[in-house]
Amino acid sequence: MGLFHGKDNQSYREFCDEWRFCDKIALFHPGRFAVNKKTQLGKLLPLYDFFLNPYSDARFSRCPLCEGKTGQKKVPLVIHVDPHYPLILNYTCRYCAKCDLLIAHKNEIEGYLAQMFSQRAPEAVGKDYLVIGTAEKEYWRAGLDNLHPPTDLLDNLHGFKDYRNFEMVGGWMTDETYERALQGKAPPGSVDNPRNSEKLVEKIKANLPISVRAGKELLKILRKQGFPISVRQALSVKDAFYGGDEMGIACDITPPGKHKQVFVCSLTQLEIVGASALLDELRTYQEVRKKKLAQLPDSMVGSITIKRK
Repeated sequence: MGLFHGKDNQSYREFCDEWRFCDKIALFHPGRFAVNKKTQLGKLLPLYDFFLNPYSDARFSRCPLCEGKTGQKKVPLVIHVDPHYPLILNYTCRYCAKCDLLIAHKNEIEGYLAQMFSQRAPEAVGKDYLVIGTAEKEYWRAGLDNLHPPTDLLDNLHGFKDYRNFEMVGGWMTDETYERALQGKAPPGSVDNPRNSEKLVEKIKANLPISVRAGKELLKILRKQGFPISVRQALSVKDAFYGGDEMGIACDITPPGKHKQVFVCSLTQLEIVGASALLDELRTYQEVRKKKLAQLPDSMVGSITIKRK
């Protein structure tokens, strides 16, 4: 972990004031953030889309955008801790090369921050913070031996190309469940047969679009997310994938128009309308899944909203 000169450095205070961090960004507290799209932090070329994962039970071995496998990438993350504490953390992220998406885990980042500041600056523990970009490895290594002046930060900072935010409604599929699903194995007490569900997903994709209407619970969620939708409004399934036992077959039903969100929900939350070659199969899947869910304690049909900011 690379630090900068002084725990209460006046020059860094002036640096923060000069760049008006508090006007340009809302720091994490806890985990919320927003960045002005016109603001570019750092003088080096922006790198990566970035997502700070707030879900401790989701490790993202699969990319939330393309569903491909993610690898690991160790990068020096530049972190600003409110009000004037800069540091560089050499951290192993999950990374999707196809989407150029870098994922850090919030609980791990905050663990490192608490460990470091409890020894060096206890007053900073629990303060708002922001991962503002990455630094070159050479710059990070040099700072381990000779602390950098904080005013050098912008000259050696790669800001992020974009900040991503993936919000959960319901339950995420664990890595273990996903791997078992890929192998066609149903864990004890499972709701779906993964192999059969995957086959039905392929049939759905071959028959898109499919006309549907939102069920009562889904209507409430859609309206809460900002989609103006009526009870009888027809929607179209644009894509589908198998979301594991927690979600079942998931469908992209984003309403027409310009939206900042892609809305994905469980097939069990939809009413199939109109003629479809799969009508009987889809309704049978819904009935069987609902019966099994009803037998589980505190069961919940999941849905995921993906915000693309």
